[in-house]
Amino acid sequence: MYKIGKLFNPELFQGKKKTKNYFEGWYYKLVTHDKSQSLALIPGIAYNKEGEGHAFIQLIDSIHYQTEYYRFPISDFKYSEKELDISISKSNFQQNQIQIDLSDQPFPIEGHLTFDEIDSFPKTFLRPGIMGPFSFVPFMECYHGVVNIHHRISGHLRLNNQVIDFTDGYGYIEKDWGRSFPDWYVWLQSNHFSQEKTSLMFSIAKIPWLGKHFTGFLTFLNHQNQFYLLATYTGAKVKQLNYQAGDIEIEVEDKRYRLLIKGQYDQGGILKAPKNGLMARKISESISSVVHVTLFDKKGNILFEDQGKNAGLEVVGKQLNG
Repeated sequence: MYKIGKLFNPELFQGKKKTKNYFEGWYYKLVTHDKSQSLALIPGIAYNKEGEGHAFIQLIDSIHYQTEYYRFPISDFKYSEKELDISISKSNFQQNQIQIDLSDQPFPIEGHLTFDEIDSFPKTFLRPGIMGPFSFVPFMECYHGVVNIHHRISGHLRLNNQVIDFTDGYGYIEKDWGRSFPDWYVWLQSNHFSQEKTSLMFSIAKIPWLGKHFTGFLTFLNHQNQFYLLATYTGAKVKQLNYQAGDIEIEVEDKRYRLLIKGQYDQGGILKAPKNGLMARKISESISSVVHVTLFDKKGNILFEDQGKNAGLEVVGKQLNG
């Protein structure tokens, strides 16, 4: 039952029998109510080609762009087969809360956060996750899942002796698993717009498959319970993708909508990313960028327009123009 259950519940741990060239990580983004500070916490595991593995928790903050990589023996990693419930040493990560205890580390962080008013990714039988029918395709280099597209936070964290109050702030949860991150990709996310209950995510990547490769993308805009999904598997097309000097412009279109995204990359921090299971690749991520989003219908009428703050943004690999 677990084998079937995890296929239809991407938030669950997927790597029960994966012990070589494998990684899995969950991404928890946390933003204070006044939007003055963002944190991302990334618990996960990684195995190299020899089967040597470890668990980890990564941290990035938006004030000083301090990044930390906390490493643990694989025996410290525990998980539930029924729900998102990941423990690494004394820390625990769930869909509705985090208990973090890294008080004995050189850069300590500890505290308890709870999440409510949770908007989960809307699943269907043929779309158990954000990858749609690609969720069922085996042997892909990297799989992507979205867990909470939006939730409200209560509680505080103590970060290196500074108390950060996240009460009434917003959060977001997604995850990745497989062998490696793509050679090149763009990822962008924000759920901090002036209009409440709004969340955006866009991702495009070079995807290897059976000795060849293709460019695949997916994006969603959720606004006050209206969910717009445009992706390779829905027949949508990326009409424009430009990135120059920190400015990104994306245009996506399908038979019903045209989505225009313009973003500005803010300062970034260096995180570790997987390559054949090894957490040896370095990528730069901003969690304080700004994004402007406009959704049109095919008659050119504006259905939604707003600016998102505290946006996560990664542009990795080749220079993008097209």
